[in-house]
Amino acid sequence: MSMEFPAAAARDRSSGDSRFVLLLAALAGAVIAQIAIALVFGSMAGSARDSWIVSMPLFVLLASSGGFVLWTVWHARALAFSPRVWMAIVLAGLLMRLPYFGTGPMLEDDHFRYLLDGAMVANGFSPYALSPQDLLNGSHGASAGLVAAGRQVIEAINFPDLRSVYPGTAQLLFAIAHAVMPWDVDGIRLIVLCAEGITALLVWHVLKISGRPAHGVMLYWCNPLMAFSLTGQGHIDAALVPAVFVALLAGWYGRSLVAGMALGMAVGVKLWPILLAPLLARVLWPNRQALVVFALGLAITSAILCAPLVLASLSPHAGLAAYAGGWSVNNAPFAWLSYGALHLIGPTTGEQALRLTLAALGISLSLLVALKRPEDPGRLFGSAALLAASVFYLSPAQFPWYAVWFLPLALAGGRWALAAATIGLPVYFLFFPLAAEGQRDIHTYGLAALHVMPVLMVSVLVHRSSRQGGVSWV
Repeated sequence: MSMEFPAAAARDRSSGDSRFVLLLAALAGAVIAQIAIALVFGSMAGSARDSWIVSMPLFVLLASSGGFVLWTVWHARALAFSPRVWMAIVLAGLLMRLPYFGTGPMLEDDHFRYLLDGAMVANGFSPYALSPQDLLNGSHGASAGLVAAGRQVIEAINFPDLRSVYPGTAQLLFAIAHAVMPWDVDGIRLIVLCAEGITALLVWHVLKISGRPAHGVMLYWCNPLMAFSLTGQGHIDAALVPAVFVALLAGWYGRSLVAGMALGMAVGVKLWPILLAPLLARVLWPNRQALVVFALGLAITSAILCAPLVLASLSPHAGLAAYAGGWSVNNAPFAWLSYGALHLIGPTTGEQALRLTLAALGISLSLLVALKRPEDPGRLFGSAALLAASVFYLSPAQFPWYAVWFLPLALAGGRWALAAATIGLPVYFLFFPLAAEGQRDIHTYGLAALHVMPVLMVSVLVHRSSRQGGVSWV
């Protein structure tokens, strides 16, 4: 035995070293891909996506580097979370995001709306009262100085006839970004980078207290699609995740007021986290006092942050009403159902009936997930991930950055196969050259269905590994 033990230890060290080298290779590849994207596409306007020589390389870079990262983490899942692994993951995630600072619009135009909203809030104007078109037409004389300072940004906004669709927390963050870097997308990127960093720490914390491999955080922090879509393109969706995590953790530890207020803050970024309220209420049950405090905290915070947007949506040219009633992107099953509803019920009534049905399904799933109280924090986050992923896949609009709704929750809750969604979602970028050629239906009814395939394939792999007794995170 004394002779065999050193040999076994040496084999373990060799295996661990090879896994670490593989991990470093995947991280290096992801960093190089992000640097290439930032350098090549950084100065290009959103309209450049209409070219195949832009969208196809972007799709390939994001999907391939994301697949390599996922495959590597799977094969290195038994690797000990040592200081060198921790340092490699932290550094790689930063290096994947920092190249975007100082670049241009990065093939996107959403941030132009963010910049205007932030400037309006910072200068005392309501983004729900005036559209970009109203400002440019001079319908509000007091805003002349605002228009003079930001005309180039305002003129670049998509759907200029619509007023803002973003609730109060998002508006506050836009205003902070404006105060830090007026009319500059890097101000938005700074906010998003901070949110991503906090999210990564929270994912790591939940993995640690749940007894799951902590380097699973790499699937978020070192995820190529997340780095590009969030910090790179500056999408504010990243900001709702820390609030959701705080709400879930506070609920688990019985901090009902914090849970309610934090969930309200998340609703103030995007409205859908309100569906997590029944799950948190189930965690607090049967403490009636805690339930009342949670409900009050959620109701008051949500009302303050969202009431102006909801009230404004009752008038014409409201962004929220237009989004809820007409947006449909990158969701082939919805397109198929919409086509059927169009012919069976009618063009307007059929679309409305379909969207109301999907909303009812989302609410039903919210209640269904809350039927059983989670046994530990990991299972709580797993239940939240299941609901968030369901909301995403029921949503008519499935933009790549919407994956942040469920990905961090899925990793923290042991449903890590959902990370494979970020391999397929870059197929979204192939819509633009097809649409420019008049072939959008190829994507809408066909290619868009492919982005769910990696999730199904990896789910099968995880299931087989679990049945065979392999190391699993589920």
